[in-house]
Amino acid sequence: MHYASYMGSDAWRRNPARLKALSDADGHCRLCHADGSLEVHHSTYKRLGRERDNDLIALCSDCHRDVTSILRERRYAAVKPKRADVERLHDARILLGDPTAGGY
Repeated sequence: MHYASYMGSDAWRRNPARLKALSDADGHCRLCHADGSLEVHHSTYKRLGRERDNDLIALCSDCHRDVTSILRERRYAAVKPKRADVERLHDARILLGDPTAGGY
């Protein structure tokens, strides 16, 4: 299942686990307890499209952003960056100069 299309679908809007997470929150963020508009955060994507009640939590947009950032940082912290094989654009031994200054 494609995440972006699922998030925009009626299936997601009517998802019983999503509706229960929002109902249980009673209009308050489950982390900071702020009241207002809530978003539903996936604690796991293993059952995307067939979420269970404990797979989702209702959060305000600030907490949702922060939780997502923390989890992404943890997930990618152990990933060693790949080195791109890029040709050198110039020989580092040659000093660069201003071609408009003359002498070239």
